[in-house]
Parts: sequence; structure tokens; C-alpha cells
Amino acid sequence: MRRRFVSIFLWMAVAAGCAGLNHQPPPVTEIHPGILAGYLQPETLPDSLGLLPQPPAEGSAALALDLEVSRKSLALRDTPRWDLAAGDAVLKFPEAAATFSCALGIPITEESTPHLFMMLRRTLADAVLSTYTAKKNYQRMRPFMVNGMSTCAPEEESNLRKDGSYPSGHTAIGWAWALILAEIAPDRADNVFARGRAFGESRIVCNVHWHSDVVEGRFMGAAAVARLHADPLFRRDLEAAKAEYAAVRAQGLDAAHDCRAEAEALAYHWQNLTGEADILQSWQGDYPVAALDRLPRGRHSQAIGIIADADAFENVWNAFKPGQDRPAIDFGRHLVIFARNTQFYNRTAIIKVKVKSGVAEVMAMETLSALPIEEKVAMSMAVVAREGITAIQAGETIIPIRK
Repeated sequence: MRRRFVSIFLWMAVAAGCAGLNHQPPPVTEIHPGILAGYLQPETLPDSLGLLPQPPAEGSAALALDLEVSRKSLALRDTPRWDLAAGDAVLKFPEAAATFSCALGIPITEESTPHLFMMLRRTLADAVLSTYTAKKNYQRMRPFMVNGMSTCAPEEESNLRKDGSYPSGHTAIGWAWALILAEIAPDRADNVFARGRAFGESRIVCNVHWHSDVVEGRFMGAAAVARLHADPLFRRDLEAAKAEYAAVRAQGLDAAHDCRAEAEALAYHWQNLTGEADILQSWQGDYPVAALDRLPRGRHSQAIGIIADADAFENVWNAFKPGQDRPAIDFGRHLVIFARNTQFYNRTAIIKVKVKSGVAEVMAMETLSALPIEEKVAMSMAVVAREGITAIQAGETIIPIRK
């Protein structure tokens, strides 16, 4: 009887809380197409230029770390983590509202949680604007401008070139949202914080921000939330969002998001993609110099390369082993790696493919000679599984592997 009374009391409390809410929060002015005004006035925003240290200097250990994290994160290109990072780059609503749905375990929509939905839209402006004094002052170049690799949002690259990299505005937004949502749903705080951290790291995966940009972006997100708690309107909306969360949880609504796919994508990390790839098939022989242009574009002069589709493999195979049946290879699951002479003619064979941080390094054994390359080079090809390999090391160059 006592348990039933407590259950009824909790239901009445949630219902009363929801009844006290307006169905829709009042409209808010846009400060930019699709971007609503925040809670904070310009003079009350945290000052990133005054709060943050300067970006890492040339020759510093901090810059070396930035470069190393960026280089290794390129190994996640074209993995599920890359796809998730591309989704995290979208700050347009209603799409952006779903970012934390799985972490919270509820749908976040204008219909089911209108006050929470509005809070996310408004605090986006507060968080990102808190980064702008430093961004404008330092105008730090972004990783894709340094390494020449594309980003997960190529349509935004022209705008990103004009917008300083330090600190990361996206990260400030994601961390501000995480702090606010953890207060709304303390029972889901660990899930929310993990998702907020990953949201910032997506900017590194996307090749648009450095590690230090993301670290200081989190700092500015936290500074913005601290300042928001002094705003009475924000505190009022925070209480309304808490009541919405409790009501939706009581209804048992699903997150309306593919949470399993998100969890699998978040499990990808360059530190995990390490080991030795099994060589499933291999061939050795001579390859005509006249047919080197059949190798994948941009790899004609390199000693190491990859063949990632059936048409390219057939074209190379017909020159490598003329008259022999082409082996059947499932390029959805496998890759062909080749090693060939570039300086002198030496018999060669691929003996091992080591994978570190998703980058494959080919170990090939060669005979020693000083025979000049004239009509032929020696070449070896090996089939390995795609899983865990996102790029290949070719000298000083890392070649991403496209899907």
C-alpha cells in the first residue's frame, strides 16, 4: 500500500510540474539565420582572450602534441567515427538537438521537450560567442590548412579558412551542453559527459581543430555555463527543462536515435587500431615500367601503395600477370597492398604488414643489387583485411584509405 501511495505521489508531482509549464516557450529573436539570441548580453560573456593562454608556439612541446594527435587522428578517416564526427559538425536545428539523445536516453525534440530544445538553441550562442575574442585575435590556422587533407565538412572549408581555430567554438558548445544536461539529468551524468567529450574530439577527427583548440574550447564552455547560472531567465528555463526530462522519462519514450551505431562509432579510436594484419594472399613478379601509370593515381612514383577497388586491381593485374586469371577479392572487406622498386631492380616480397594507430606499415624483403631499372621493376602484392586499417605509410606520407 505504501509503495502504491509513493508511486501515485511521484506521478502527481511530475504531472503537476508539466501542467505548470507553457506548452511552448516564448519566441526568441534570431541573431543570425537559424541562430537564436543567447541569454547573455555581450558585456557579460566570458572573455576568452583574457582567460586563455596563447596558442602553442612554434617548437613547443604543446605544438608537437597538437601535430601528433592530428596526424594519428587522420587514421580514423572513413571509419564510423569519421561519420559521427561529420554529424557532430552540424549545428543546425532540429538535427543538432539529437546529439545527446542517446546519452540522456530520451528524445530531444521541439514537440516532446520544448523548453530543453529552446535551451540548447540559446546556449549555443552563449558558448560559441565566448570564444570569439581569442579566435579573432589569434586567427590560428586550422589543421586542414597545414596538412592539406580534406575535412569531414568540405562545404564549410572556405568559411573555416576565415575563422580562427583557437579555441574551438564547437567544443565550447558541446561541453556547455554537457554541463547543462548533466544538471538536468544527474542520473545520466557520466553518459552525458562522455558524449560531450567525444563531441569536442570530433573536431580533431574532422581535421578542423587541434588538440589544444579542443582543450581550451572545453574551458570556455564551462566559463559560459558558470556565467549562465547568474542569469534568472536561464535558471527559470533550467527548472522547466528538468520537469520536461522527468515527464518524458516517466513516459518511457525511446531516444529516437540509432544508439547502437553511435556507441560502435564512439568505440573507434586511433589508439585501438594497432596490431599486425594477416596476409591472406600474396604474389611476386616483374611489372613493366610502361604500365606504371596503371597504378592508382598519385602513386605512380611511390614504392608502397594500395589498390582498393576491383577495377583498379584488374587493370594492374593484367599488366602484372598477363594471361593469368585474376583472383576474386572482396574489396568491401579487403585491400591489396603493393611494394615495388623505385631505385634499382631488386626481387621483393611483402613479409609483414604492421598496423599502428590505424596506419599500415609495409615490411618488404628485397635482394641487394645495383641493376638499373629499365623495362621492368620487381613488385609484390598482398591481400589484407580492411578492418582496423584506415591509412598506409608511404615514406613520409600517410595515404588515407577511402571507403
